[in-house]
Formats: sequence, C-alpha cells, structure tokens
Amino acid sequence: MVKKDISCIIIDDEPLSVELLESYAQNCADTVLLQAFTNPIEALHFLETNMPDLILLDVQMPELNGLQFVQILQKKCSIVLTTAYPEYAVNAFDLDVVDYLLKPISYERFVQAISKVKDQLTAQKSITEHRDAADHFFVKSEYKMLKVYSKDVLYLEGLRDYVAVHTRQGKLLTLQSMKSFEQSLPHRFVRVHKSYIINTDEVTSVNSNTLLLGKTVIPIGSVYAPNIKGRLKQL
Repeated sequence: MVKKDISCIIIDDEPLSVELLESYAQNCADTVLLQAFTNPIEALHFLETNMPDLILLDVQMPELNGLQFVQILQKKCSIVLTTAYPEYAVNAFDLDVVDYLLKPISYERFVQAISKVKDQLTAQKSITEHRDAADHFFVKSEYKMLKVYSKDVLYLEGLRDYVAVHTRQGKLLTLQSMKSFEQSLPHRFVRVHKSYIINTDEVTSVNSNTLLLGKTVIPIGSVYAPNIKGRLKQL
C-alpha cells in the first residue's frame, strides 16, 4: 500500500495560482507541500538534490514553459499540469502526465488529480516490489538462456550491437537492449549513463562525473547526473 503522504512542489509564475494550490495541498490529507516556486529555473535547481512524488506544474511560464520543463525532467516523478489554456491538453498527455487541471481549479478537481497520483504510485510500488523479489533473471547468450543471479551482477555495459553483463564470474554478451534491462532489473540497479547500468550495492565511491565499483571507473552521463546521488541515498 502506498504511503499516505504524497510529497509535492508547485511551479507557477502567477502568485495567486500558487496561493490557491498551496491552500489545496495543505488542506488535502494525502499531500505534503515541500516548496512552491514562481520561477521554473529555481525549481530545476531544487530538483537536482530533491525529488518529490508529484509536481503541480503550470504550462504557460515566461522563462521555461511546463511542456519544456517535463521534457528536461525526463519523467522522474508524477506530473499534474495546470493551465488556463485547454489547447495544451493533447501535448500534455503525449508527455505522459498524470492529469491536466484547467484553471480556475476547484478543490474537488484537485482531489481527483491527487487520487490518480495515488493510484499511479501504488502501481509503481507494486512493480518495484515484484522486481526486487526476483533474485535472478535470464540472459540469452550464444543461443542459450543463461540464469544469472542479480547479486552477482556488477554492471551492464551497452556496446554497439550488444550488452555486456559483467558478473563476478565473467562477462556475458547478449543482444537484449539496455532499455529492457533497465525496466526489468531490481530497484538497486540504476542507469547512470547511456551505456551503463550499475548495481548500487557495488558502488565504493562517487564524485561529480564518475563512480567506482571496486577498481572499475564508470562514467556518469550528464542527463542522469542530477538524480544519481539522490537515488544512491535512498538505497
């Protein structure tokens, strides 16, 4: 069962809209408001080290509009868009947001959106628990399906046509994609670069653009960097 409190932030360049959403978030039993921003750039800096469950995000903003913001964020948490312009709805759902609130927003409609977020978080938690319960997976290599124990995997390396699964026993090459591994491996496996997925249990140190797995140096991609340290702290 998902935790009762959904941590959230508000991003809206209109102070009156921020004030209304703040009151809704504070009155809703399921939400905990972390912070509100009228500047989306400041919000991005906050998200480098803090990742809430939910962002209540305005679409029309001068520095950076909400649709651009979602693309930069790359879906690291649930998003509910807020706007006075219904024509943005189609583009919004193309970005896989949870809900779309049309201003002026009623409290009843706000609560409906939070309910959708709760359902999504519950589903995600169930998937994660199922993945973490699996202690092994199968890799197709050299026309055979080989059983690999998750605890034995150090990291995965994306090559041009293959993925190399580096284990304590050696290296396996497979045509399976990095994306398929990213979606199916237990939660302790984190993608840190377009070419690397690492077992966080094996990390011995982290700096700004690399991490160490024993004596092996793994690069951290700029796209993945903002969320890496936060993920490592959670594990």
